[in-house]
Amino acid sequence: PMELNVVVTSLKFVYGVLYCTTKTTVQCIFLGDIARDGICHLDTFILASASGPSLPSRSFSLTPPTIAMTLNHPTILGYQSGSLLVSTNIGVYAIRLDHPLLRIGCLIAAGLPSRAQRWLGSIPYQYHEALAAFLERRGHAILAASLPGLSLETLVDLCLRYGLTERLVELISLYGLRGLRQIDLGRGVSVGILGPEEHDHSVVVCVGAYLLSEGQSEMVKNMAIECLETGDPASTKEALLLSSLLLAIDPVPAKQMLRTSVGEKRETHDIMLQAEEPEFVFSNNYPMDSLVRDHIL
Repeated sequence: PMELNVVVTSLKFVYGVLYCTTKTTVQCIFLGDIARDGICHLDTFILASASGPSLPSRSFSLTPPTIAMTLNHPTILGYQSGSLLVSTNIGVYAIRLDHPLLRIGCLIAAGLPSRAQRWLGSIPYQYHEALAAFLERRGHAILAASLPGLSLETLVDLCLRYGLTERLVELISLYGLRGLRQIDLGRGVSVGILGPEEHDHSVVVCVGAYLLSEGQSEMVKNMAIECLETGDPASTKEALLLSSLLLAIDPVPAKQMLRTSVGEKRETHDIMLQAEEPEFVFSNNYPMDSLVRDHIL
């Protein structure tokens, strides 16, 4: 509801949540995690208003509904048994905070994320992307990454930005490289002033680079092997890049995979098991081939 000349009449922190009132409304403000740029992201909801409720809906909404109440200069008293106690000129009211998003926000603000996690199942899957953004703003990316309704792209993004290595390894084991490549395919083709443009950064390579920085060289080696076994040009390019990254950590198998990626396709596991240097035929399908053969191998 819109008010003219809005004036905050009372403010009160209750278990980490800021509640405030105007002449005709009661609102709650969830303070966000301080971002790197020093900005605190807020989420504000109008709990009650004298102007009437928000648009009614029979279906679930992630936004808590606004309760219609006769409010005249309300003042926040405190919290009791799941409700916010409010004093007005005509009496004391209890505003129930039973919406799942309010429960989750209140429990996180009170330092009880484990209890907040029990409420995540109350949110339908179609709202999990928005719920993940809410949790991320509260500084709880781990809770966000546990939501089953998130897309693989959102999960990988959360893992890379917040260093959730174990969750990322779990995702790769579950979805494989095919799932990661679907993220690239889902981006579509962007068009610039010179025409269609391709994305240069493969999600597979980005994930591999991150895993190497976290000491997961064996996982990256398996990813490179899977790329080689696929055999298509895009996968071979990814294998070349992953193997190049592996050179600094595990050079022997990395060079073997590099030889395979710049030559014609061979049986990857056979090459990995050979003790002697394998013979192969070079191909020039990828411009980096000659550079790798001449200056790396």
